[in-house]
Amino acid sequence: MMKIVTVFTLFSGLVSTTFASNLSISYSSSNDLLLTAPACETLISEHKAICQWKKVLDPSFKIPAISNSCKKIAANKYSITVSNCLPEFVKANQHKKLAKSGANCWGTAMSFKKISTRPRFIWSQEMKYWLDSPVCRKLNLNEQKLPGDIISTFGPEFIFEKDEASNKGNQFWEALYPGRLLISTIDRSYSGYHHMLHSETYISDKITFGKDSPNQLDKFEFHHTNEVYGRSKDVDCQENQKLTPHYREYQNQPRPIKGSKCDYFSLAYRCENFVEYFSKQDLTTSQEDVLVEIKRLQGIQDKLFPLLTVPGKTFTKAELNQMLKEADAVAADSLEELKTPSLEKNTEMLLTLKYFTAQGIRKSLELADLIPPTEAL
Repeated sequence: MMKIVTVFTLFSGLVSTTFASNLSISYSSSNDLLLTAPACETLISEHKAICQWKKVLDPSFKIPAISNSCKKIAANKYSITVSNCLPEFVKANQHKKLAKSGANCWGTAMSFKKISTRPRFIWSQEMKYWLDSPVCRKLNLNEQKLPGDIISTFGPEFIFEKDEASNKGNQFWEALYPGRLLISTIDRSYSGYHHMLHSETYISDKITFGKDSPNQLDKFEFHHTNEVYGRSKDVDCQENQKLTPHYREYQNQPRPIKGSKCDYFSLAYRCENFVEYFSKQDLTTSQEDVLVEIKRLQGIQDKLFPLLTVPGKTFTKAELNQMLKEADAVAADSLEELKTPSLEKNTEMLLTLKYFTAQGIRKSLELADLIPPTEAL
């Protein structure tokens, strides 16, 4: 993600502090979700959508009867408590103060698709790759959004600083797509291209779930859909599946995007569960070996997640050195393999997942301030 403080300053005109439908989001002492609104029908509908989301994540989950779960708490004011329909991760982590920076919006959204066992940092290039891969698809024009879909927001790219060769996403781009990265010739200005700003999990037209940035001040929590970071207030630009981002890549020429109709817009995507996707593929022995390595790296990343949630959590110097040695070696090898021309698609996808899973280990330690940073945030 881009530099978060400056970005929120740039988009302060897009984000309001109130929500027109008067749906209120809060949390109980037992970390249940509390929704309040002027009508029970609204609350029951939102509760059902959250239950449907959990059903998507866990097909064995049985949606409970919720028709009588709405309570009147004042004149024209009702509340509903959402508990057993919350996904396990959401129930355990929503709205909790974080101890360190780490997972970002893309890592949070994709963790529900099992790209990792817990949210981690995901690079914009990594997110773009998966949204355009066979594991995800852009919804068709007028196709209904469903709980669990992903909303990605786009806006005019603002250049803060020159592209860095050390950026792990840029290194991937150049390895797999030589010449794709178009180096900016301007500094601290709008480039004339789009940038993917943010992604969240869609629950309904009223609520989403996500994390605004890797910053520890940004919690895992539910948001109002109309207040999703970077999402246009113009309904013509909300999940307008006819639109396509104009990226700064290859020989694309800049356009006068800033200030134009739908300069900020959002698109909806539907992604499969990564574990299920690869389980259905007829993988070769070598591809299966890569998948085993990915699962091992995901296990290391899983051990790093408590850095975000447990104050004072740390590792010994020997443990840090061992994790970095393994992660850096795997990332370097994967990057070289990705340079191989005409890779079979499953091989390409698995090597991409292996590369970023390995790089994610280093990034988690950097964002937790346990090792020096090697790239800008």
